[in-house]
Amino acid sequence: DNMAVATPLFFATAIVLRVIILRLTESVQEAESFGQAQETANIELKSLQGELEQRVRQRTAELELRASQLQAISNVARSIASLQNMDELLPAITRLVSEKFGYYHAGIFLLDENQEFAQLRASNSEGGQRMLDRQHQLKLDMNSIVGYTTLRGEPRIALDVGADAVFFNNPDLPDTRSEIALPLRVGGRVIGALDIQSIEPNAFSQEDISVASILADQIAIAIENARLFSEARAALSSSEETFSRYVKQDWGSFASQS
Repeated sequence: DNMAVATPLFFATAIVLRVIILRLTESVQEAESFGQAQETANIELKSLQGELEQRVRQRTAELELRASQLQAISNVARSIASLQNMDELLPAITRLVSEKFGYYHAGIFLLDENQEFAQLRASNSEGGQRMLDRQHQLKLDMNSIVGYTTLRGEPRIALDVGADAVFFNNPDLPDTRSEIALPLRVGGRVIGALDIQSIEPNAFSQEDISVASILADQIAIAIENARLFSEARAALSSSEETFSRYVKQDWGSFASQS
Protein backbone atom coordinates (compact mmCIF):
# COMPACT_ATOMS: atom_id res chain seq x y z
CA ASP A 1 0.00 0.00 0.00
CA ASN A 2 2.83 2.36 0.85
CA MET A 3 4.36 1.71 -2.55
CA ALA A 4 1.04 2.36 -4.22
CA VAL A 5 0.85 5.73 -2.51
CA ALA A 6 4.54 6.63 -2.85
CA THR A 7 4.82 5.89 -6.56
CA PRO A 8 2.25 8.45 -7.75
CA LEU A 9 3.61 10.92 -5.20
CA PHE A 10 7.12 10.40 -6.54
CA PHE A 11 6.03 10.97 -10.12
CA ALA A 12 3.98 14.00 -9.14
CA THR A 13 6.97 15.44 -7.28
CA ALA A 14 9.21 14.73 -10.27
CA ILE A 15 6.79 16.47 -12.60
CA VAL A 16 6.61 19.49 -10.31
CA LEU A 17 10.37 19.60 -10.04
CA ARG A 18 10.65 19.26 -13.81
CA VAL A 19 8.27 22.17 -14.30
CA ILE A 20 10.17 24.24 -11.75
CA ILE A 21 13.49 23.41 -13.43
CA LEU A 22 12.05 24.38 -16.84
CA ARG A 23 10.77 27.64 -15.41
CA LEU A 24 14.10 28.36 -13.79
CA THR A 25 15.92 27.47 -17.02
CA GLU A 26 13.66 29.82 -18.98
CA SER A 27 14.23 32.53 -16.38
CA VAL A 28 17.99 32.05 -16.63
CA GLN A 29 17.81 32.15 -20.43
CA GLU A 30 15.66 35.27 -20.29
CA ALA A 31 18.11 36.84 -17.87
CA GLU A 32 21.03 35.91 -20.12
CA SER A 33 19.17 37.27 -23.14
CA PHE A 34 18.33 40.45 -21.26
CA GLY A 35 21.96 40.72 -20.17
CA GLN A 36 23.15 40.34 -23.76
CA ALA A 37 20.62 42.93 -24.92
CA GLN A 38 21.74 45.24 -22.14
CA GLU A 39 25.37 44.70 -23.10
CA THR A 40 24.55 45.40 -26.74
CA ALA A 41 22.66 48.52 -25.72
CA ASN A 42 25.63 49.65 -23.61
CA ILE A 43 27.99 49.12 -26.55
CA GLU A 44 25.68 51.08 -28.85
CA LEU A 45 25.35 53.79 -26.21
CA LYS A 46 29.11 54.05 -25.85
CA SER A 47 29.49 54.16 -29.63
CA LEU A 48 26.86 56.90 -29.85
CA GLN A 49 28.57 58.79 -27.05
CA GLY A 50 31.88 58.52 -28.89
CA GLU A 51 30.29 59.78 -32.12
CA LEU A 52 28.70 62.72 -30.30
CA GLU A 53 31.99 63.60 -28.62
CA GLN A 54 33.75 63.39 -31.98
CA ARG A 55 31.14 65.67 -33.54
CA VAL A 56 31.55 68.13 -30.69
CA ARG A 57 35.33 68.12 -31.16
CA GLN A 58 34.96 68.59 -34.91
CA ARG A 59 32.45 71.38 -34.47
CA THR A 60 34.67 73.04 -31.88
CA ALA A 61 37.64 72.77 -34.23
CA GLU A 62 35.56 74.25 -37.07
CA LEU A 63 34.42 77.15 -34.89
CA GLU A 64 37.99 77.77 -33.76
CA LEU A 65 39.13 77.72 -37.40
CA ARG A 66 36.42 80.18 -38.44
CA ALA A 67 37.28 82.45 -35.53
CA SER A 68 40.94 82.31 -36.52
CA GLN A 69 40.07 83.10 -40.13
CA LEU A 70 37.88 86.04 -39.15
CA GLN A 71 40.68 87.36 -36.94
CA ALA A 72 43.07 87.04 -39.88
CA ILE A 73 40.62 88.95 -42.09
CA SER A 74 40.44 91.68 -39.48
CA ASN A 75 44.24 91.86 -39.35
CA VAL A 76 44.49 92.09 -43.14
CA ALA A 77 41.80 94.77 -43.35
CA ARG A 78 43.45 96.82 -40.60
CA SER A 79 46.88 96.54 -42.23
CA ILE A 80 45.76 97.68 -45.69
CA ALA A 81 43.33 100.38 -44.53
CA SER A 82 46.03 103.05 -44.45
CA LEU A 83 47.55 102.19 -47.84
CA GLN A 84 46.30 104.57 -50.52
CA ASN A 85 48.88 104.00 -53.23
CA MET A 86 47.76 101.19 -55.53
CA ASP A 87 51.34 100.12 -56.26
CA GLU A 88 51.86 99.58 -52.52
CA LEU A 89 48.38 98.29 -51.71
CA LEU A 90 48.09 95.37 -54.11
CA PRO A 91 51.44 93.68 -53.27
CA ALA A 92 50.69 94.20 -49.56
CA ILE A 93 47.35 92.42 -49.95
CA THR A 94 48.86 89.33 -51.57
CA ARG A 95 51.67 89.18 -49.04
CA LEU A 96 49.32 89.49 -46.06
CA VAL A 97 46.84 86.94 -47.42
CA SER A 98 49.66 84.45 -47.87
CA GLU A 99 51.12 85.13 -44.42
CA LYS A 100 47.88 85.22 -42.43
CA PHE A 101 46.19 82.25 -44.10
CA GLY A 102 49.23 80.13 -44.94
CA TYR A 103 48.69 79.83 -48.72
CA TYR A 104 51.71 79.68 -50.97
CA HIS A 105 50.22 81.81 -53.74
CA ALA A 106 47.84 84.75 -53.76
CA GLY A 107 47.13 86.96 -56.75
CA ILE A 108 45.08 90.07 -57.43
CA PHE A 109 43.50 90.38 -60.88
CA LEU A 110 41.85 93.58 -62.08
CA LEU A 111 39.76 94.01 -65.22
CA ASP A 112 41.20 95.97 -68.12
CA GLU A 113 39.51 99.08 -69.51
CA ASN A 114 37.63 97.10 -72.17
CA GLN A 115 36.34 94.53 -69.65
CA GLU A 116 37.78 91.71 -71.76
CA PHE A 117 40.72 90.47 -69.68
CA ALA A 118 41.56 89.99 -66.02
CA GLN A 119 45.10 91.26 -65.62
CA LEU A 120 47.38 90.03 -62.85
CA ARG A 121 48.42 93.11 -60.88
CA ALA A 122 50.10 91.63 -57.79
CA SER A 123 51.32 88.31 -56.40
CA ASN A 124 53.39 87.08 -53.48
CA SER A 125 54.89 83.91 -54.99
CA GLU A 126 57.95 83.49 -57.19
CA GLY A 127 55.80 81.97 -59.92
CA GLY A 128 53.43 84.90 -59.62
CA GLN A 129 56.33 87.32 -60.06
CA ARG A 130 57.30 85.60 -63.31
CA MET A 131 53.68 85.92 -64.46
CA LEU A 132 53.75 89.62 -63.59
CA ASP A 133 56.95 90.07 -65.59
CA ARG A 134 55.26 88.81 -68.72
CA GLN A 135 52.05 90.78 -68.00
CA HIS A 136 49.91 87.70 -67.43
CA GLN A 137 46.20 88.12 -68.19
CA LEU A 138 43.23 85.82 -68.58
CA LYS A 139 40.26 86.03 -70.91
CA LEU A 140 36.88 86.42 -69.24
CA ASP A 141 35.56 82.98 -70.15
CA MET A 142 35.04 79.51 -68.67
CA ASN A 143 38.55 78.24 -69.48
CA SER A 144 40.14 79.37 -66.20
CA ILE A 145 39.11 79.74 -62.59
CA VAL A 146 39.75 83.49 -62.58
CA GLY A 147 38.10 83.94 -65.98
CA TYR A 148 35.01 82.12 -64.72
CA THR A 149 34.83 84.17 -61.52
CA THR A 150 35.27 87.55 -63.20
CA LEU A 151 32.83 86.65 -65.96
CA ARG A 152 30.09 85.20 -63.75
CA GLY A 153 30.77 87.20 -60.61
CA GLU A 154 30.70 83.98 -58.59
CA PRO A 155 33.25 82.25 -56.33
CA ARG A 156 34.85 79.14 -57.79
CA ILE A 157 36.72 76.27 -56.16
CA ALA A 158 38.87 73.87 -58.15
CA LEU A 159 40.73 70.72 -57.09
CA ASP A 160 43.37 68.85 -59.07
CA VAL A 161 41.05 65.93 -59.75
CA GLY A 162 38.49 65.14 -62.42
CA ALA A 163 37.48 67.87 -64.84
CA ASP A 164 39.19 70.58 -62.78
CA ALA A 165 42.63 69.02 -63.31
CA VAL A 166 42.89 70.83 -66.65
CA PHE A 167 43.25 74.12 -64.77
CA PHE A 168 46.41 73.00 -62.97
CA ASN A 169 48.82 73.08 -65.88
CA ASN A 170 50.55 76.37 -65.08
CA PRO A 171 54.34 75.79 -65.19
CA ASP A 172 54.85 78.85 -62.98
CA LEU A 173 52.75 77.28 -60.20
CA PRO A 174 53.39 73.54 -60.51
CA ASP A 175 52.69 72.76 -56.83
CA THR A 176 49.08 73.93 -56.85
CA ARG A 177 46.61 71.28 -55.69
CA SER A 178 43.66 73.48 -54.74
CA GLU A 179 42.49 76.89 -55.90
CA ILE A 180 39.75 79.32 -55.00
CA ALA A 181 38.89 82.53 -56.83
CA LEU A 182 36.54 85.16 -55.46
CA PRO A 183 35.07 88.16 -57.27
CA LEU A 184 36.09 91.63 -56.12
CA ARG A 185 32.90 93.70 -56.14
CA VAL A 186 32.30 97.43 -55.82
CA GLY A 187 28.67 98.48 -55.72
CA GLY A 188 27.54 95.28 -57.45
CA ARG A 189 30.16 95.72 -60.18
CA VAL A 190 32.97 93.16 -60.56
CA ILE A 191 36.36 94.88 -60.78
CA GLY A 192 38.55 91.79 -60.58
CA ALA A 193 39.27 88.66 -58.59
CA LEU A 194 41.25 87.39 -55.62
CA ASP A 195 43.01 84.15 -56.56
CA ILE A 196 44.34 81.88 -53.78
CA GLN A 197 46.19 78.61 -54.37
CA SER A 198 47.33 75.88 -51.99
CA ILE A 199 49.74 72.98 -52.19
CA GLU A 200 47.27 70.90 -50.14
CA PRO A 201 44.59 68.84 -51.91
CA ASN A 202 41.03 69.65 -50.86
CA ALA A 203 42.26 72.78 -49.07
CA PHE A 204 39.00 74.62 -49.78
CA SER A 205 35.38 73.70 -49.15
CA GLN A 206 32.03 75.34 -49.77
CA GLU A 207 32.08 76.51 -46.14
CA ASP A 208 35.27 78.48 -46.88
CA ILE A 209 33.50 80.57 -49.51
CA SER A 210 31.49 82.62 -47.01
CA VAL A 211 34.59 83.50 -44.98
CA ALA A 212 36.77 84.14 -48.03
CA SER A 213 34.04 86.34 -49.53
CA ILE A 214 34.29 88.63 -46.49
CA LEU A 215 38.02 88.92 -47.18
CA ALA A 216 37.38 89.67 -50.85
CA ASP A 217 34.87 92.38 -49.92
CA GLN A 218 37.40 94.05 -47.61
CA ILE A 219 40.02 93.94 -50.36
CA ALA A 220 37.62 95.40 -52.93
CA ILE A 221 36.81 98.29 -50.56
CA ALA A 222 40.51 99.00 -50.03
CA ILE A 223 41.16 98.95 -53.78
CA GLU A 224 38.24 101.27 -54.48
CA ASN A 225 39.34 103.66 -51.74
CA ALA A 226 42.86 103.74 -53.20
CA ARG A 227 41.44 104.38 -56.67
CA LEU A 228 39.24 107.21 -55.43
CA PHE A 229 42.15 108.71 -53.49
CA SER A 230 44.32 108.53 -56.60
CA GLU A 231 41.64 110.20 -58.69
CA ALA A 232 41.09 112.89 -56.05
CA ARG A 233 44.83 113.54 -55.85
CA ALA A 234 45.06 113.76 -59.64
CA ALA A 235 42.08 116.13 -59.72
CA LEU A 236 43.64 118.28 -57.01
CA SER A 237 46.95 118.38 -58.86
CA SER A 238 45.14 119.35 -62.06
CA SER A 239 43.20 122.06 -60.22
CA GLU A 240 46.35 123.44 -58.66
CA GLU A 241 48.05 123.46 -62.06
CA THR A 242 45.08 125.21 -63.66
CA PHE A 243 44.91 127.75 -60.83
CA SER A 244 48.64 128.40 -61.06
CA ARG A 245 48.41 128.88 -64.82
CA TYR A 246 45.42 131.20 -64.42
CA VAL A 247 47.23 133.27 -61.79
CA LYS A 248 50.29 133.56 -64.01
CA GLN A 249 48.19 134.60 -67.01
CA ASP A 250 46.20 137.08 -64.94
CA TRP A 251 49.34 138.47 -63.35
CA GLY A 252 51.00 138.76 -66.73
CA SER A 253 47.98 140.62 -68.10
CA PHE A 254 47.98 142.93 -65.09
CA ALA A 255 51.73 143.58 -65.44
CA SER A 256 51.43 144.39 -69.13
CA GLN A 257 48.64 146.87 -68.46
CA SER A 258 50.73 148.57 -65.81
